[in-house]
Amino acid sequence: MSKYTWHDFIQLNSKNDSYLSPLACMAHVDINAFFAQAEQIRCGYTRDDPVVCVQWKSIIAVSYAARKYGISRLDTIASAMEKANNKLIPVHTAVFKRGEDFWQYHDGCGSWNKEKAKQLPSNLYKVSLDPYRRLSRKIFRIFKKYTDRVEKASVDEVFLDLGQMCFEKILGLGVLNDALEPLPSLDIIRDIFENGEYDVHSKLPAVPEELKSLTFNGLVYNPNNLASVEDWDDVIFAIGSQIIQMIRNDIEESLGFTTSAGLARTKYVTKLGSNYRKPDAQTVIPNKSVQDFLDNESFSITSFWTFGGKVGKEICILLKTPEEGSIKFIRDNWPEGPEELHRYLNDRLLELANSDEIQTLDSSKTEALANKLFNISRGTHLIPLNEKPIVKSMMSNKNMRADSCCNLIHAISWIDVFSGELAARIKELEQEYSKLIIPKTIVLVATTMKKKVYRKTGHISHNHSKIVPQDFIKVASQLMQTMDSENAGSKILPFYPLMNLSMTISNFEIYDSNKSVIDLFGGQAKVLTTTTGEEKISQKKVTSAFSCEICDLTLNSNKDYQEHRDFHIAMKLSEDMNGVTEESTNLSVGEKRLLFNKRGGKPLSNSTKGKKKKKIDKNGGILGFFTKR
Repeated sequence: MSKYTWHDFIQLNSKNDSYLSPLACMAHVDINAFFAQAEQIRCGYTRDDPVVCVQWKSIIAVSYAARKYGISRLDTIASAMEKANNKLIPVHTAVFKRGEDFWQYHDGCGSWNKEKAKQLPSNLYKVSLDPYRRLSRKIFRIFKKYTDRVEKASVDEVFLDLGQMCFEKILGLGVLNDALEPLPSLDIIRDIFENGEYDVHSKLPAVPEELKSLTFNGLVYNPNNLASVEDWDDVIFAIGSQIIQMIRNDIEESLGFTTSAGLARTKYVTKLGSNYRKPDAQTVIPNKSVQDFLDNESFSITSFWTFGGKVGKEICILLKTPEEGSIKFIRDNWPEGPEELHRYLNDRLLELANSDEIQTLDSSKTEALANKLFNISRGTHLIPLNEKPIVKSMMSNKNMRADSCCNLIHAISWIDVFSGELAARIKELEQEYSKLIIPKTIVLVATTMKKKVYRKTGHISHNHSKIVPQDFIKVASQLMQTMDSENAGSKILPFYPLMNLSMTISNFEIYDSNKSVIDLFGGQAKVLTTTTGEEKISQKKVTSAFSCEICDLTLNSNKDYQEHRDFHIAMKLSEDMNGVTEESTNLSVGEKRLLFNKRGGKPLSNSTKGKKKKKIDKNGGILGFFTKR
């Protein structure tokens, strides 16, 4: 008999609880040197070409072909070119130009170029990561094609819960069943499952002999040369490895990207597994080998994500871990349970109460930390996927050089850039989650060279369902103008030049993108319905219900009527944004007489009635920046 129960098996099919099953099968997939690969593919280079992705003078991604020269992201582009004897192929990221709300590539340009005109001065440009986010979205769609149990962990990595797909494969169900290797001798488990002749807490039948020769895709971590398939968790991992290989092949064939993957019971171990052998590889860490994997492959407690930086350093100080073998050290020294580890952490905090070594951890965090450390050191820390992380805010900012932002015109030029970037990112989220996302709050922060910080907050109001850059430009420009008028004249603390300018949008309202205009702007339109009563409604009354009072048009059905009403609402919203003409059906006769002269034409705004029209400086004066909106 198996050591696992029917409950363990059936739990794999639960969307919310599959990660809790001892038969759980998770995976982590990341794109190898993503930014460098993206530029290699875009520019038509091969995988043997030593491509690096550059941001100003820094390297942000190194292809594996370039790593043979000993180049890393710590190198400047100048030192990297020297290491590679000028054989390196640098490609600069796309950039926004000051005053423009769109990004573009300037191939052949960068700080390494001897021609000054091709050096992309950082005081006039801002790096754009939009091309990589767009590619990331395409890759993510491929994952979603196979399963909805996927978490986008960053622009170049995802976690997947493979439990349900493995469950369906064993039972001969699901759309992927025929795409995977046929599994023999599964009638024993399928018949019992279908006929219901079992108790959920009873043991699963033993794995049939024919299944013990199942094929795994990738490297199976097995330092002790144990049998590849001993129980049903091994069967599930073999199926999972085939699924991940199939998805990785699809990504490479469709988009050209190679990936690396790790497969294990928990998310934390899968992430270590995907990084174990690179590039273009996948590693399977069976349950029976997980502690050997954690102990023998130079991992430390700080290797786990969320345990890097200050937190990881303070954990090592509190637990007095050795430089090597910290994971095994924690497991061996606190074997009974997380409670004793919790007590030890609190005692150590008291010992170090007057020390500057501990700044981020305190007694309110030690219970959760003890549980996490106890389980993570055993490879059993269970956390679910976060399939749709909630974005609470978005920021675009620019660290300025001395002459990047010296006046209000410069500042508003950067606001144009921020607005274009943030509007594009909102659109990406909308496409990714099939929602309409409307931010309501905007915060503008300016930091002077004296590190004095100024902040202004505004409300984003709009009367249309799609965010566009002008929605942000209008509000942020007004905030910047106020900030300028209040502070630019100070001689004690000079406001310009700015050291940093940032714009943050937040307070998102999220709508279903499948809703109609009437659904989204329900306060401006009402859907007419008819109900059946004792008296029949005459055809004349029904017809009148489908008549448009605005343009005196009669529609044939309620559906046609609602679509026609949507048209009027859309036109009204457009006029609110762009102004009205004399032909507008949304104005009364009196309103037209007030707004237009006898010969017709453009309406007069409140600010221009009775005043001489001002000349607009088309060459970039400050009035032009506000008027062009």
